[in-house]
Amino acid sequence: MKTEIHFFFMKALPEIIVADAQALRACCDDIASHPHVAFDTEFVGEDSYIPHLCLVQVATPKALYIIDPFECGSLESFWLLLLDPARLSIVHAGREELRICTHAVGKPPSQLFDVQLAAGLLGLGYPLGYAPLIQTTLRKTINKGQTLTDWRKRPLSDEQLRYAFDDVRYLLAVWKKLDTKLTALQRQEWASEEFAAFTGQALQNSCAVERWRKLKGTSSLDSRRLAIVRALYEWRETVAAKRNRPVRTVLRDDLLVELAKRE
Repeated sequence: MKTEIHFFFMKALPEIIVADAQALRACCDDIASHPHVAFDTEFVGEDSYIPHLCLVQVATPKALYIIDPFECGSLESFWLLLLDPARLSIVHAGREELRICTHAVGKPPSQLFDVQLAAGLLGLGYPLGYAPLIQTTLRKTINKGQTLTDWRKRPLSDEQLRYAFDDVRYLLAVWKKLDTKLTALQRQEWASEEFAAFTGQALQNSCAVERWRKLKGTSSLDSRRLAIVRALYEWRETVAAKRNRPVRTVLRDDLLVELAKRE
């Protein structure tokens, strides 16, 4: 039985590009018929506070999909499927995927399995990139040559499409293998706690996780000036979010720290 399950998740699947509302409905119907779905996103975040979504890649037991939000319009129907508590969403290093889903429909996926976190809990290394994880667990090699591509440009090249499909091609198989090991080691509850904590941290306000403490030049500041740094940092995050602009365009890190020094 284990061999059959492994084969089921490793077999070649149809590759479908979703570029209109009808194709999106068909994709969502497929997702709705399964209790688990793997997905990834391609986005550009250099010139905005909220990442600009360019692609969503999806894997179900029946097919691989590339959803083009530039052509399909609203993806609300897709994101809402991930809120079903009976459906498991499988990702790799899914911090931004959680944030994008929350921005789209107000909540993150109800049930999460992050294969990067799971690999860490199994002693495979953390953080382990997607390609090394695939190589380690499945002995498969994938090409990551399009990592720095501009996903806003259309049409997408054959190389970009291959890269995008590969990002979810083995996610279900990796999930199945890691989940089986977690079960054998009685670490599923531990993993669920880690996935929940990861989700909460990903959705926290930047100040709540005290990212401001990592700003260069703050190590020598006294408590009063550190309080000013935190207040300025929080103000900058709020303004950047309202304008949907990168934080650096509101106030650079070095100027923020300098203002705190001068009180």
